[in-house]
Formats: sequence, C-alpha cells, structure tokens
Amino acid sequence: MSELQDELQAALEDGGYEIGEVSTNRDTIRVVVLDEDAEATDLRSIATDVVDEDEMLALNVTTESIDGQDRMGTVVSFRHRPS
Repeated sequence: MSELQDELQAALEDGGYEIGEVSTNRDTIRVVVLDEDAEATDLRSIATDVVDEDEMLALNVTTESIDGQDRMGTVVSFRHRPS
C-alpha cells in the first residue's frame, strides 16, 4: 500500500470509520468504508484534509454493494494528480 493510501486509511479510521479496502487502479484511488450511512460531507472533508484538493479530480462518494457480500457500504474514489 502506498503512503497516500496508508494516510487516507488512518485518517478515516481516526474519524470513526471501519475501512474494508483501499486500492489504486492507475491513478484512481478507491476506499471502501464499511458504513452505508457514512455522511458524504464528512468523508469528503477527511479526504481533502489528507490530499490537497488541487491534486484531486472527480472526488466521488457513493453507496455500493460490497464485493461478494450481502451488505452495503460507502465508497470514496477520486483521481490523484500529484503536483
């Protein structure tokens, strides 16, 4: 896991969220939060505290079915464009 992924996971866990997975595919970072009722504004705030907004493109917070499970979760994703 990259340093940025570690920092995002730690910040979200410090915010009281249980993290299922943090992954990167090319330049898109995806964080699975195992809380379907997580507030998008809170998650966005935490993400922008870790990553400079100028380095983010298309920050998105969605509710999705967790891979292979019978439950819903919240996914935070964005393209990372380091300066």
